[in-house]
Parts: sequence; C-alpha cells; structure tokens
Amino acid sequence: MIIQLAGLPGTGKTTLAGGLARELGAVVLSKDEVRQAVFTTAVAYNRDQDDLCVSFLFQAARFLLERHPDTTVILDGRTCLRTYQIEQVRDFAQLLQQPLSIVECVCAETTAKRRLAADTRHVAANRNAALYDTIRAGAEPINHPKITLETDAEPAAVLAQCLQLLRTHRLSQLPEAHHVR
Repeated sequence: MIIQLAGLPGTGKTTLAGGLARELGAVVLSKDEVRQAVFTTAVAYNRDQDDLCVSFLFQAARFLLERHPDTTVILDGRTCLRTYQIEQVRDFAQLLQQPLSIVECVCAETTAKRRLAADTRHVAANRNAALYDTIRAGAEPINHPKITLETDAEPAAVLAQCLQLLRTHRLSQLPEAHHVR
C-alpha cells in the first residue's frame, strides 16, 4: 500500500508520517530528507529538484514494494497541491498494482504558520510563512479520492483518526465479494 501525504507546509504531514510508520510498521520516504542527503550544500528549492527527489522516492518505493508487496510505504514532503503531482503518484501506484490512499492534511492558517515559526529543526530550510502563502496561492484541488484530515488537534488524536479513516478507505477499495451459491 502507498500512502501519499498532501497539504501545505506546517499542516502536520511529517509528524503524521512518523506516527503512521510506528503504528503500521511502514516505511517513510521523505522528499526533504532525500534532497538534503543527495544535494547537501547544493540544495535548491525549485520544481526541478523537487521532481527529481520524488523520482528517487518512487524508485525506492518500487524497490521495496516489488520485493515486499505487503509493505506500506508513506510518501512525505511533497505538498501534492498540483494536479500533475497527484497524477504521478496515482499512475505510479497503478503501475505497481498497489492501493493508494491520499491523505490531505489541513489546519487553520494560524496553526500552520505557528508550527512553521516554531520548527527550527526541519531539514527543509525554506519552510516559512512566505512559502506557505506562495504554495497556497497556487494550490490546485485534489480531484482524486482522498482522506481529508484536520490536523489542528493533538498529534495523538490526529493519528488515531487517520488510522481509522485509512481502515475505512482501504475497505472501500476492495473489490466486491463474489457470492458462491
């Protein structure tokens, strides 16, 4: 299974990814961590580098899922607020014949900006209120089945809600049972 986290900066994607990984025994593949590891002193916060890092995530996910198809892979770090980004992950999941759950994290603007100002340890150094505003201004709606998760609450409550919604979402993706008479 592939879980793609989506949402503006500061909405809790990375925090949720860590909690889901612990609860589900999942592997988190983070665009921000990959960018830092690959480019170290040549980090450029632009679309070309973002897309290249996501292609690395897809390669790693493919490697894992081809060898261990029952693995849950969580893709983190990309906002997925551009149509082409959702189409890429949808096509990728279909190629691997893996179920896909898109989880869009949303919260109040004040919450996100407060988190961004307080989080000085995040690997992506460009995360700030200005980035939030820029991405929000160009965001496109996600027109794919998704779970929308309000992340203003405490992380433990958000995680519990997400786990329940993922179970429901996963069940809704199963083919209808065939009845034998």
